[in-house]
Amino acid sequence: MTLGALLQPGALLALVVWNFAVLSAAQLTIRLIMAYSVSRTLMAAVVLSLADLPIAAAYDLAVTPQASLATRLELAPLAMLLTGLAGFAIARWLLRIRRLRGQLIAAAMVGLLDPHLFTLLFR
Repeated sequence: MTLGALLQPGALLALVVWNFAVLSAAQLTIRLIMAYSVSRTLMAAVVLSLADLPIAAAYDLAVTPQASLATRLELAPLAMLLTGLAGFAIARWLLRIRRLRGQLIAAAMVGLLDPHLFTLLFR
């Protein structure tokens, strides 16, 4: 389901691009522009994309293939929470955002802009 959709080559590329855009927006919201690093953000986007795959698998385990759209939307916060936790870890250790407030803002942005929700549109 969700994992299968994300494992398509085009979807994987779109996932990395989406995560790069989200992490860039988070950094530019939290930090000064001079602290922004394209290479570090790209590395963080790849790591977040790799973290999105087991999150998609966990979401697929929670949602059966025959589940209605309403059930899938009810369980969407599970994927959002797990993605937000991954975003917090990435903000803290890969992007090296120093303040806890900035790390929490980055986690919230990553969680709220969860790419797993896009797979609900194509069912």
